[in-house]
Amino acid sequence: MKLSDPRANRSRQALLSAGIEVFLVNPHASLTEVAAFAGVGRATLYRHFETREQLIQELARESLAMTDKAMQPLKAQKLKGREAIEAMLHAVMPLANRFHFLLSLWSIAEDDPEVTDIYNRQLDEMAELVEQGKKAGDINTALTTTWIVTMIDCLIYAGWYLVRDNKCDAREAAESAVQTLFSGIRA
Repeated sequence: MKLSDPRANRSRQALLSAGIEVFLVNPHASLTEVAAFAGVGRATLYRHFETREQLIQELARESLAMTDKAMQPLKAQKLKGREAIEAMLHAVMPLANRFHFLLSLWSIAEDDPEVTDIYNRQLDEMAELVEQGKKAGDINTALTTTWIVTMIDCLIYAGWYLVRDNKCDAREAAESAVQTLFSGIRA
């Protein structure tokens, strides 16, 4: 089947959607479990993804593309520094259900050079925002940009865990991340 075939596209999308759902519940799930959840046969599955790793890497590429898509309106507004970082946190927190499974499968996803390139580009873009915030006086210049970018990345992951576990909603997670990043946890 060609990917231009609507039936093949539906099968592929069903597998991708099933992959997210199945890996959210069980990061160690097999391709057979994904195929069963998607309602497709093993032959169809293997026409699209020969290995579990290929499916995980495709899901990672799609998830990173969703982050880029969530950021497009912010880039169009030409937000800079702290304002852009705050808006970014609010834009990415709703992606928790899409990304949460990747947290435990990142070692497989990052074996794909395309995934690594996209992720590194996104981190570089975040570093630019941090530098802008430093120049504007909104971000402590005594901290390295690498430290701050890593902190932002960790706050996003923390928010995704809490949203996924229904401990808070995406808005609360984003607001908590902004508060923690810019004001700390001191009373």
